[in-house]
Amino acid sequence: MRWDPSEPHLPNVVPEPFASMYPPKSIPPWPSFGDALAGKPYIQAQQRRTWKVDDWKWEQWAPIVGRYLGEITLLDHEIGRILALLDELKLADNTLVIYSTDHGDMCGAHGMIDKHFIMYDDVTRVPMMMRYPGELPAGKTCDAFVSHAIDIASTICSAAGITPPSTFAGKNLFDIVNGADAKPREDIFSAWHGGQFSSFTQRMVRNREWKYVWNASAEDELYHMTDDPAELTNRATDTACKAVLSRMRKRLVAWMLETNDVVLNEWTRSSLEDNTKI
Repeated sequence: MRWDPSEPHLPNVVPEPFASMYPPKSIPPWPSFGDALAGKPYIQAQQRRTWKVDDWKWEQWAPIVGRYLGEITLLDHEIGRILALLDELKLADNTLVIYSTDHGDMCGAHGMIDKHFIMYDDVTRVPMMMRYPGELPAGKTCDAFVSHAIDIASTICSAAGITPPSTFAGKNLFDIVNGADAKPREDIFSAWHGGQFSSFTQRMVRNREWKYVWNASAEDELYHMTDDPAELTNRATDTACKAVLSRMRKRLVAWMLETNDVVLNEWTRSSLEDNTKI
């Protein structure tokens, strides 16, 4: 069974008591809220203007964030009802439950909204919870790199006793959670192919320390995730990071080759490998 609610997507119309659970005055600004977007792709500032939020103060964002948090709490409440029903029907012990989402929402982070033209962790790093008695230990947490777009499919095959098709590239999440993954990922990738506002194209590679974003038609981005988790300072033009930038670009090229990425051609590849990309 698949439960696919549209929430917590905009416009966040939330019923009580969830609508009032998070009073705006009690919500502090996100760590990235004051981002001036200096040295970052022009499209980010343009997106603020497109959404008409470019001059918003936190007092205007806080009510939206409150409703967003309330809607997430509503979803948590509803998933609780589903789990309770599985217990009541005595189906919990042989039912794999996976609770996650396809992406996050900026919701005021970096002064932006929605998900377009950015690879900030607010959008690309999403939570996932699983329950499967007998296969997964209750209460265990895991911070491994997971690509749930491909890993969930492989995991469901495993739970059903089916050998995944040879075309499946995902990992079995049971192995990852239980520490049986023979070759844990050292990095993770994301891709954006444009949306209703433009055909802006970007790719991302992230490891524990660094995140690199290749923007096909704008400035590239490089963030030191351990020192700058809010991703405020773009280090792509920092000469001290030249070796890191080169290494991350080559890693991204390897992934794009592996996935037969159509935007990797002789020109885009050479600009990445030769570090001639701005």
